[in-house]
Amino acid sequence: MRDFIYSAITYSKERGIFIISDLGINDSLIDICKQIFSDSNKSGWRIVWVDHHPASEKAIEAIKPFIELVIDSSGEKCAADLMYETFLLGHAQAAKLAGMAHTMDFFTKDQYLTPTSELIRYYHNFPDFYKRLTNLAQKSAAGVLWDIEMQNHYNEYVQLRETAKKQVLSTMRIKQVKDIKVAFIQSSPFIQTSLFSEEVFQRTQADLAIFYSSEGKVSIRRNNERISCNDISANLQEGGGHKFAAGGIFRSNPTDVEAIIQELEIAILNTLEGKENKKTMTTATKKEMT
Repeated sequence: MRDFIYSAITYSKERGIFIISDLGINDSLIDICKQIFSDSNKSGWRIVWVDHHPASEKAIEAIKPFIELVIDSSGEKCAADLMYETFLLGHAQAAKLAGMAHTMDFFTKDQYLTPTSELIRYYHNFPDFYKRLTNLAQKSAAGVLWDIEMQNHYNEYVQLRETAKKQVLSTMRIKQVKDIKVAFIQSSPFIQTSLFSEEVFQRTQADLAIFYSSEGKVSIRRNNERISCNDISANLQEGGGHKFAAGGIFRSNPTDVEAIIQELEIAILNTLEGKENKKTMTTATKKEMT
C-alpha cells in the first residue's frame, strides 16, 4: 500500500482519491500509515479508508486526522456492505453484489453463489493474474457473474484443486491444545481456504483449522465461538483479522513442519492463557466491587 501510494503521488500529474478497503490496521503500522497519509495530504490527494476489521482506539485516533475513516467493527458487515453504503447506496446492482459478498463472507447460505472466489484463487497462479482479476471484476460490475470462459477456467481449476486437496490432507495433523482441538494443515495455491476449512471441520470436528504455507503465511479459521481467530493472530507477526477468520506470518523455517506447528501451538496457548487471565481479573474486580 505504501509503495502504491508513493508511486501515485510521485509520478502522477493528476490528483484524486485513494480508496482503501478491507485492510485492517495494526498498532505496529501506525507510524508508517501516518507518514504515508501526511505526504498524500500535502500532495493534494484525498484518502477514504473503508474497513470492518477490529482496530484499537490508538490506531483509529492516530490516522483519523489524515483520512476519511468509515469503520464498523460490529462483526455484522463485510467490506462490500460498507463500500456499498459509502459510495453507491441505493444502486440496485451494487446492492446485489454487496449481498452476494455478505453471503460468501458469513456463510449464511441464503442464496446461490457462483464459485467466483475459487476462480480468484486460480487466477492468482498466473503471471498475468492482474489482467485476469481486472477482467473478472469488470464482468461482475456489469452483472455478468458467469460465462463460458469462466466455466472453462473453472473446469481446469477443479482438477488442480482436487489433486491439491489430497496432498494437503495427507499433511494434516490433529492436536489438542488445552481444551481446543486443532487441525494443522499445509495450504495450497489451488485451494480457497475459507471454503476448504468447512470441509476440514466436517472431516475432523476440530474447533480450529490453521493453514500454513511455504511462504510463511498463516490462515486461521474457527468452527465455533470457543476461541477468537484474531486473538490468535495477535500473537503472530503481522497478525490481524476477524473473530471467525484471521491470518499472520510465522517465523519458523518453512521447511521445518515441527517447528511451524510448535510456533502456532504457542500462539494458541498464549491466546488461551490471556483469556484465562482476563477472566480471572474480571472475577477479582467483581469481588472487590461487592
